[in-house]
Amino acid sequence: MTSSQPALAGTTVVTLGQARDEFRRSPAASKLSAEDDARLRKFVTWCGVSSAIETIQPFKIQQFLEQQLNTSSPPRSYVPVLRAFFAFAHERGLISTNPMAEVHAPRGSGSTRRIASPAPRATAARGTDVVYVSRGQYESMRAELERLRTEERHRISRLLHDAIKDGDLSENAAYDDAKMRQGLLEARIRELEQKLRNVELIEEQDRSGAGVTVGSRVRLQELASGDEIEYQVVGPEETDPRAGKISHRSPVGTAIMGKSAGDEVEVAAPGGTVRYRIVAVD
Repeated sequence: MTSSQPALAGTTVVTLGQARDEFRRSPAASKLSAEDDARLRKFVTWCGVSSAIETIQPFKIQQFLEQQLNTSSPPRSYVPVLRAFFAFAHERGLISTNPMAEVHAPRGSGSTRRIASPAPRATAARGTDVVYVSRGQYESMRAELERLRTEERHRISRLLHDAIKDGDLSENAAYDDAKMRQGLLEARIRELEQKLRNVELIEEQDRSGAGVTVGSRVRLQELASGDEIEYQVVGPEETDPRAGKISHRSPVGTAIMGKSAGDEVEVAAPGGTVRYRIVAVD
């Protein structure tokens, strides 16, 4: 693989389509099959050819792979070409970090076609895909999605239309900026759509037991100092440590979930392990 900079280096925004074309001309793609090329084309089309490559985050790649579970080409078959593509993009400076470093093929993604069943989907819905939010946050997310789908899409469309009227698109900064904005907009829309499909309201969680769950208010005592602190366990969307709201996925949140008053827990911190006693759960 050559170390010389590609023609794309130095441009304001590099789209997925541009990066794919540069990759296909590189030695890195010489060993890929026609099937791999088709898989990469499908991925780029799914994300949006004009989407800025820098906006493609690990969760987006993971979503794409999971959607291939019930197709004739299983998720695992996409991993090699996506790894090669993003490694190329990272090496050439088209992206600051390689998102594939945090991506794994979904379970059940072997060579045989997976038959969907209600049980696995129900399990997933109760796992890491669940988005816990308050009713107010849920309404805020729905309102944002509606605004992005209507007002913002129309605004970006007008920007593109005006930029195209200026003529040559190869050196048209306004057009490049509008396409970048469009890529970011569509990425945010897809993110909100995915989250809203997996929403569970904090107000509707069953807190009849004594254990800590999402929505619980918990008073903790640090055993070494005796100091007490109170938190409310919320979803990542509403995390605000300054307001005493911590995510159930944070180190403290993970340690106390399911625990009861009187239990002691250990939390890994930068300065070492910290031990807490759960004083009260409301």
